[in-house]
Amino acid sequence: MYTEPIILPLNADGKLYALEDEQGRIVGTGTREICEALLTMMKNEAFLFRRVKPDQSDRNSNRP
Repeated sequence: MYTEPIILPLNADGKLYALEDEQGRIVGTGTREICEALLTMMKNEAFLFRRVKPDQSDRNSNRP
């Protein structure tokens, strides 16, 4: 477990990496550049996914 997400190499030649979150779960794999882009997105608040309870108005809407 880590205090923040970390990029770790998956193979000896360093061409494949994994991005792990704070709980040690693999979030994504790919080149170092891809993992760095994912890490940037994870740290940016605009990309954080939050579970939000639906409003009463959402339950009564006519949307399918």
